[in-house]
Amino acid sequence: MTEDLRDWMEASEIVDLAMVDLWIDKSEEELVDSDIKKIMHYIGQWADENDFTNVCSPRLGLFAVGVMLTVCLLAFPLYYQNHELSQYN
Repeated sequence: MTEDLRDWMEASEIVDLAMVDLWIDKSEEELVDSDIKKIMHYIGQWADENDFTNVCSPRLGLFAVGVMLTVCLLAFPLYYQNHELSQYN
């Protein structure tokens, strides 16, 4: 099965778009942990299968968590490692 990857985005592009929307005007090297956390949560909110019934406390679905972890691993591997986001079964 061959997929057309022209429409796919790289993790860094997703992070750049999130940073623009969040008004974070820093290079990726200047980001602190709180910035990365905010960016990942923002990215997760745009994923499918989220529950926004309670606007003050939305529930992110498993797909959103997967997207956040994948983008975090690809864009911020040190953050991913430092916060022990891997789970070994």
